[in-house]
Amino acid sequence: MQARSNKVGTGLGRKGIETRARLLSATKDLLQGTSPFHLTAAAIAKAAKTAPATLYVYFSDVQDILYALSVEAGDAFSRLAEDYEGRFVDHGKLEEDALDFIHSFNAIYKEHRHVLQYLSLEADRGHQRFVDVQMTNAVPLIEQLARVIKQAKPEMRGREAFADAVVLYCAMERLAGLRYQFPPDRPGPSADELDRAQARIIARHLEAC
Repeated sequence: MQARSNKVGTGLGRKGIETRARLLSATKDLLQGTSPFHLTAAAIAKAAKTAPATLYVYFSDVQDILYALSVEAGDAFSRLAEDYEGRFVDHGKLEEDALDFIHSFNAIYKEHRHVLQYLSLEADRGHQRFVDVQMTNAVPLIEQLARVIKQAKPEMRGREAFADAVVLYCAMERLAGLRYQFPPDRPGPSADELDRAQARIIARHLEAC
């Protein structure tokens, strides 16, 4: 969701919206080669072709920009959940739908992976607003998985379906990040094999009892 105000709540005009978006885009580009812990306001402003003081009109600090990017990633996951409304109904295509879902999830994770890895670190450290946005980002997909599970297994209680969905989501999220932490030739299953394994597990889980 595109922000329409600066950090103090003043509404933004077209130029302000464009400047804020340019700062976010510059930060994303810099994250491709710079640790989020090494980013500076000066470097971001330079990449965005604006003055460092301008950054502080829209954000409190660099961490505030990374938080905004975390929220942006959550918007992408929400759209993915909406895209999969009505899927997983053909039992002959459960594994195919599951693999497509995983590939779509992984594509979003790849696009936002630097900020998502930072988000996980801050959430693990107990930084509350990052804990909150991590949960907010996950809930639409967890709820969608829970609806699919409940549809496939109507005898399950809603809380049980939701708990199962949390387990499946956590596996997807963790495995999406792990592929960037190890070399492609590491021992064990390849990333593609792990994707297919997840698809099989989801499909089997959705098979009616």
